[in-house]
Amino acid sequence: MTMLIFLVFLIVLLGALVLVYIAYKESGRIINRCGGRKPLAAYPDQFKVPFENVIFKNSDAITLKGWFIPAPEESKKTIILMHGWNMNKGSIMPATLFLRESGYNLFYFDFRSCGESGDGKTSVGYLETRDAEAAVETLLKTRPERSHEIGLYGISMGAAVAVYTAAHTPQVRAVVAEACYYSYEKVVARWAKEHKSAPYFPLVALTLFFVRKRLGMDPETFSPRHNIKKLCGKAVFLINGADDALAPRHDARKLFAAAAEPKQLWIVANAAHTEAAEVAGRQYENKIGQFYTKYV
Repeated sequence: MTMLIFLVFLIVLLGALVLVYIAYKESGRIINRCGGRKPLAAYPDQFKVPFENVIFKNSDAITLKGWFIPAPEESKKTIILMHGWNMNKGSIMPATLFLRESGYNLFYFDFRSCGESGDGKTSVGYLETRDAEAAVETLLKTRPERSHEIGLYGISMGAAVAVYTAAHTPQVRAVVAEACYYSYEKVVARWAKEHKSAPYFPLVALTLFFVRKRLGMDPETFSPRHNIKKLCGKAVFLINGADDALAPRHDARKLFAAAAEPKQLWIVANAAHTEAAEVAGRQYENKIGQFYTKYV
């Protein structure tokens, strides 16, 4: 009996150690963005628009790269556009380039460890806010005559970063947030369940514990659910796919309820995560264009 208890104890201990190892390894995948970079599939010159390459550093001394695309006629208004996880500036440019014809300068950039930017620790939102802050500062410093009014656009992770940046940047007038997650912990848990069939407890909970320890802070505090209420009257347009499993529409409605006026919410029928532009087509352009025209 004693030997049996000892064997059971060893099996349980081994299982626990394996679980801890997996959780620690997965936390490293989040922080170090394992899996490689998605190559840029689109460039401004493919669309025959003028552009300037922009190179700048964030507060972590990571080199970030972007494109500044001027409006057809000189404009004092600029939209800063932020891509999602495992995306890059080329991923979102084709669906948003229409804003140039509406009279806006466009500033696209790659977050750390994405596209053409330098390597650095990642966090699905928290550390990336430093990249967005650097982009705003670079725009204001190098092109002050073109940034009298600033709007933000973000999709998926970029939407969460855009909400935080708008809430903490006085110069921002309005933000479009598409496929925006409600909570950092929830989006990590949903991704783990959808892609790896991993249960929240104990694996995801333990992974998030290691993420917090390795980052030295809790990225949950940077979640949109904590920051959308801090927009202080800045206009926000939430766009969500009705079939989005990663950032479900009921979370979009919770964000909308927490936001102050002026605010808009659009649930796009038959659209999954980040598919609103593909599904809605010209309506997508019209609605976003009208929003920016009204508030920026």
